[in-house]
Amino acid sequence: MTNDEIERNFEFMINQQARFSSDLQKISEAQLRSEATIAQVIQILDQVAQTQVRLAEAQERADSRIAELAQAQKRTDETLAEGNERMNSLILVVERYFSNGRGGNQ
Repeated sequence: MTNDEIERNFEFMINQQARFSSDLQKISEAQLRSEATIAQVIQILDQVAQTQVRLAEAQERADSRIAELAQAQKRTDETLAEGNERMNSLILVVERYFSNGRGGNQ
């Protein structure tokens, strides 16, 4: 090999090394940006998880209150049914009273 060929080979290797170094720098910068983005995503996911926990707790409280309301409604229905039965009994007594001629219309 001649000196010119050796010199061209060295120049080629130096240029390749410079491109490799530049590409490596770009990859390192991209890696840093990716790491920052991943850190932001992790932070957002943590906030989402915390929000989901709070929502689940609120849902449990709402479910409990709905169950309490359902029980109260059941008690109200039972009380109304009992009141209706008493009212019907009273109506029967009054109807019998008046149908037996005791209503003052003799």
